[in-house]
Parts: sequence; C-alpha cells; structure tokens
Amino acid sequence: MTKRASTLLKEIVEMETLRIKDTFSGPSYHAIQHILRRLDFVMLFYNDAPGKTEQEVEELREFYNYGWAPALKPFYNDIDINTFEPFPEMYKEAMNWADGIIQFSGHIAFLNQLVEYEKADLIKLETPKENEFSFSYVVENAGIEYYDRKSRDFFRDMIVERMIEEKKKKDNLNEEEIKIKLREIIRNPSGKYISYDATPEIDDYYKKKGHYFVLRLQGYDEFGENDIFGGIEYWKYLDLVETIIGVAIMHTEACLELTKINPKVDLHNLLTYTFYKDKTLDIYKNYFGTSQSEMEQIFSCITLNKENFSYYLDYPAASLPMYVQVSENMLVRIVSGCLGNPFELLNRELKRKFEKDYFEAVNKREDRFRNELFHLFPYEKLIKIPKGININLNGKKTDIDAVIFDTKTMTLGLFQLKWQDPFRKSMRERFSRISNLFNKASEWVEKVEYWLTNTDISNIIETLELRKYTREDVHINEVHVFVLSRNNINFTNVDGLDERVAWGTWYQMIESQAIVKSSSDNVIRDAFIKLKTLSPKNRMKTEKIPELPSFETTFGKYRIYYDKENKTSH
Repeated sequence: MTKRASTLLKEIVEMETLRIKDTFSGPSYHAIQHILRRLDFVMLFYNDAPGKTEQEVEELREFYNYGWAPALKPFYNDIDINTFEPFPEMYKEAMNWADGIIQFSGHIAFLNQLVEYEKADLIKLETPKENEFSFSYVVENAGIEYYDRKSRDFFRDMIVERMIEEKKKKDNLNEEEIKIKLREIIRNPSGKYISYDATPEIDDYYKKKGHYFVLRLQGYDEFGENDIFGGIEYWKYLDLVETIIGVAIMHTEACLELTKINPKVDLHNLLTYTFYKDKTLDIYKNYFGTSQSEMEQIFSCITLNKENFSYYLDYPAASLPMYVQVSENMLVRIVSGCLGNPFELLNRELKRKFEKDYFEAVNKREDRFRNELFHLFPYEKLIKIPKGININLNGKKTDIDAVIFDTKTMTLGLFQLKWQDPFRKSMRERFSRISNLFNKASEWVEKVEYWLTNTDISNIIETLELRKYTREDVHINEVHVFVLSRNNINFTNVDGLDERVAWGTWYQMIESQAIVKSSSDNVIRDAFIKLKTLSPKNRMKTEKIPELPSFETTFGKYRIYYDKENKTSH
C-alpha cells in the first residue's frame, strides 16, 4: 500500500530532526552562541543580497523564522546551566555552520507545517514522483486572513503612527544630536568589541524610542496595566520590556556607528552580548527602584530558560526571546528578540506561571473592550450601557456584552465582544480559536435573535435599561447585531457566517469607521453597513488576496513545490 504524502513527510521530519545535534562536535554552549549571533545579524540586516531576488531573500528569512527554535532546542536541552563556559568568538566556519543548521531546521519545520496544514484541511499534499512533494490549496477563500492583517496594519500605520508622531513632537527628540553624543562615548576594546557608558540624556532618548516601538506591537495591550501577575502589576512588566527595547535600539545604533569608525569589526561579535545575570538584575532593580525578587520574577518571564524552553521552542516560527539563560549566572541578550515581539513569550509565561492571575485578567477584558468600543462613538445622542446585560426567554439564557442606543434615530446596536489571545502559526491554537469563537458566537446570535423576535419592544427597552439613561421618549425603530473579535475572525475554510450579523475584528471596526464614507446620521446602522462593507466577501471584489508566488525548494534529495495549477476544492 502506497503511503500518503503527509505520512512520508512526517517520517522525513522525525528522521532528519535527529541529525541536528550531530552536526556540531563542540560544546553545546558554543553551538547556542553561534546560532544566536547569526540570528541577530540575519534578522536585523539581511534584507537584500547580491544575486538574490526579493522573494528569495524573503524565503531565506522565513526559513530562519521557522528554523531557529528547532535548531536551538537539542543544544539547549544538552547544556548544563550549572557549568560556566568561556565566551567563544564568531568565525567564518561557525557562521557557515549556523547558517546551514538554521536553514536545515527551517526546512524540517516547514515540512512539518505542511503536514499540519493538510490536517487542518487547508492544503492537499501529493507525491507526483519519487522524492517529490507538491502542495496546493483546497478552498476558494484560501488566505482570507490577509484581510485581518490588512486591518491591523491600517491601525498601526494610520492610527498608532500618527499618535507616535504627536508624542515625538511633544517629547522634542533631537535624533541627530543624540547620534553625535552616542558616537562620542563608543569604545572599541581590542579592536573587536564594543563598550560605552550611556549618559542619562541618551538613556532617556532611547527609553522613549522603546516606548514608541512597543506601541506598534501586537500583544502589549492584552492585559490592563493594573492587572496583577504573581503579585506584580502588569505595567511593571511593560516598563522593563520598553526599557530593554530602548537599550537594544541604542546598542544596535552604537554597533552600526562603530562599523563606521572601524570597518574591520564583525557585527556578529558586537550585537549579541552575554551578561552576568546578577549584575544585570541589579542595574534594572536600581533603575526602577524595585526589589530583587520582583526583578527576578519579571526577568524570568522574558527569558528562555530551562523551565520554559521545552514548550516554547515547539511553537512553529515562535518569536525570538529577549534573553537566553546559558548558565546559572549568565544571560545572552538577543537584539533581534528585543526588536521582534517579546510579548509572545512574556504573555505565555504569565499564563503558565500565574494561571489564576491570568484568568482573572482575562475576565476583565470585556470591560476594557466595551470602553474602547464606546470611545469609538463619541456622540452625545448615544446611550452606552456601562455593563453587560443578561437576557432570558424560555430558558434561552445569554448576555449582551455591549449595548449602544441612538436616541435620535431610535436605533439599537447589540454587541458580542470576543477577546482571544493572538496566535502565530500553530494549527492547534488556530483550531482552538475557531472552535471557541464560532460555536459560541453562533449560539449567541441564535439566542439574541430569538429574544428580539419573541419579546415585546417595551420589555426589550426595560431589560436593556435604556430609560435609565435618558429623559427622552424611547422606542426602537431598528436593531443591528455585531460580533467583534479582538484579533482574528476571518479564517480560511470557515464560512457560512450568519448574514444577519456584522462580523469583524476590532481593527476592521476601526478601519471601517475611518475609510467607509457615509452622510447618514444613523450611527449604528452606518457602523453595521461599514463593517459589512469591509468583510472579506465584499473586499475580494475590489481587493484580491495577493497570489502566492511560485515556490520551490530542495531538502537533501527531496523537492518540494507549490502546484499553482492544481486548484482542488472541497
């Protein structure tokens, strides 16, 4: 019996994974240092290359995204953090090995991801010839997640960036002056390394740049500033992350300045630095005025260590951490991790280490989401009920997360607000988000529609407490129902959403209010129509999903490629 393509790929993945550790004969600590330093250089500076197309460069970077974690894991599993190892310099052979093993591991992870995509009914895998594997999409709406990303990008580029520009003007930052002062304090020990003692003025400048950087990231606002994790407010975790990001920006710019002063220095030996853990904690403890135990706890949540590496390094294309602990008292700071998205590890660690606190914080999200929704509609004519409302008819119980009523047009808006954690490439997490979102949301829609259809207008008004917030006469001319998800709502292979409802992400709601024009004075109806206008179904008519370019790669004796001509549909 011929084996399925996915079965063959799984066997290849399992077999080739075992070879990673055998590619390096030196100490595992040296392997880790080489991998991390090469990662910093590639992820920060490898954006073009002579003789390579933009697509080829992007593909290589993607293999790095997928490959760093499986490349690191066997070596990190092997090190004894109770043993201190001397600092190894980066050299050409080590760089070539790191390149090879990260890309090798990236191919393994990519093959495994193809198997997971087929399990999720997103692609079809085939073996047209021996040692060849092709994949093709099996649904017409493949890639509609693009529209979620597009709306999130709109929010970042048009809303957040404008806010940052206003902050910059208020902060009155003089970038050129700071660059000159930074250059003056740079030292070049042994002609190979870098050192500098930043002044308070330089520190303050880069602390602000760290703040601006955080504002652009997804994940920093998943919790409220005053939520408590392990007895420490979330804003303290945020403050440390912002500060370290600012330091990483300063360090990167200092390294680049040094290459101008001494073109012979190798960035591999400058960017990624190893620090004594106790001294690092003391510096930040004194800077923030916190206790040793507090700083130790916060640092543990942004550091890859022996407690968390086994689960975190299994996530496909996980974000790089800010630090990696390599001995009891040694930390490696990864600049590209600081300038990636450190909230992926931080927020996962808060959930793992402080589960009770995590779920208490999650339960507060509805109030925060509701308040942000209300701020989107700053009109005095609107009644905004400052709490969720429970409804019950013939045993069909549910709650309405947000209620907005237009007292001039007598239009009612009912909202369900879903705030799920963001996810990256994990198909298991994707399935969890889909199951939790659509099953519950569809059930909610049915109960709300049943209640609206079978309840007198006067009882609806009384249940929603509309008269409590206005002296004007209240009746209801029309009702519009919304389901808003904080991060994701459009998924390939998920369709058939109830057309009576406007579905969208929080960022699509914001984008629709900003770009879809209307001259009507019916705010609620307009919001409904605007959000519907930006649904993938409508957007596809004028904004096509970017077509996946031709793709082909080799892995040993195997050829893997995207079969664009095979458009099988379920």
